[in-house]
Amino acid sequence: MGSLLAAFLLTLIIGNLFIPSEKAVERDMLGHDFTAFYTAGHFAAAGQFDKLYDIQAVKEFEQETGRRAGLSLGDSYGPYWNPPFYAWVFAPLSHLPYSKALLLWTFFNLSCGITAIVLLCKMLAPPRMSLHQAAIPWKSYALIPLLLTFSMPVLQALSHGQNTMTSLLLLTATVTFWRSNRPLLAGLICGLLFYKPQLGAIVAVAIVLTLGWRALAGLAITGTILFLITITTMPGALTLFLHQLPANVRFMQIDHPYVWERHATIKAFWRLMFQGRGAGEPIVAVTVLTVAMCGLLGVGLLRCFLRDNAVSRDRVIAATIATMPLLMPFYFDYDLMLLAIPAVLFANEFVNGWHGRDAHPTSRLPDRWLTRAWITLFLWIFINPGLAGKTHVNLTVPLLTAVATLLIRRTIRADRDESSAVPSIRRPLLFPTPTIATV
Repeated sequence: MGSLLAAFLLTLIIGNLFIPSEKAVERDMLGHDFTAFYTAGHFAAAGQFDKLYDIQAVKEFEQETGRRAGLSLGDSYGPYWNPPFYAWVFAPLSHLPYSKALLLWTFFNLSCGITAIVLLCKMLAPPRMSLHQAAIPWKSYALIPLLLTFSMPVLQALSHGQNTMTSLLLLTATVTFWRSNRPLLAGLICGLLFYKPQLGAIVAVAIVLTLGWRALAGLAITGTILFLITITTMPGALTLFLHQLPANVRFMQIDHPYVWERHATIKAFWRLMFQGRGAGEPIVAVTVLTVAMCGLLGVGLLRCFLRDNAVSRDRVIAATIATMPLLMPFYFDYDLMLLAIPAVLFANEFVNGWHGRDAHPTSRLPDRWLTRAWITLFLWIFINPGLAGKTHVNLTVPLLTAVATLLIRRTIRADRDESSAVPSIRRPLLFPTPTIATV
């Protein structure tokens, strides 16, 4: 399937070069999301921190940037959603012409993506073991770069100028230390994920509950450093962020029509279904259904944290990352690239013989359904934005809910599954004797 998908997408990309320009994806249509980062970098470099969350100032600068760079922005613009300190990343780039800044940003994210893929491939082996030591066939880990490269979130992130590959690297590094029982390092890296709080919040809770106070210490160290950078180099910016960001979210999502079909959250699913893209406060049914479903998933995820042990650690991590988008109030579809991590951890069990030497993901009925849900979700997100915008049904959310629910179920039943597994000489590779972390 991976090879066929790659061939199909490459055909579309190459074919785009030979069709009339009015029907093709042109250069001026790419990199529009980067305008918000470029604008934030400009305001930070100029010391104009009061403008970071000023929607009118952001709009004017982005529109002017679009005109100079020849972008087809129309009347569109995007607020800067991130914490103030993140603007410093783009301050050096803001001194370059937009096209050069975007090119450097793309190369940086590609480097992050490649590094993340290497770490993901290593996740097919048990913690603290190499692929060679675990005797993982090359065809198994070759699927990771193949399927990830030709996934919709990667295409979206690259074409929008987004930072999702940075997020993938940070979360993959966090999970690498999480799996190898290095709580301080896991906490230190997880703290960096708070450059997008919707990516870091639930993961931070999970590592503290499963790894203990050292993970909390790591989070505190990173958080303190970022806090000091913000208050010492960007006077007043943190106060503006805390007070103005909620107003900006309301301005975009409540006061104006909004692209709810681009979010992978329970809130977005019910909002789009009952109210479409239209402006206005969410109706009571949207709020009730959102709270109820988030509550059920949250309780299930908490049970996973309480079941964390050497047997279930990978399952806890997979369930956490898959459930995270659904519980957040704000989570764009291109960030679903992070689902590559739970997908790899799910595959790890079968590569390393959890269910016996001849085991396959279809050996148990729940695993068969989970495998089908993964495949359907992977394929569906290619067409979801266009169809959901017209039908007002964002099927990405129910499919992701199915994946998350099945992963939660597998985590809760981990001890039972392990005790009933077919004996295998390779099983000790997946469950090595726990060792005391050096950090």
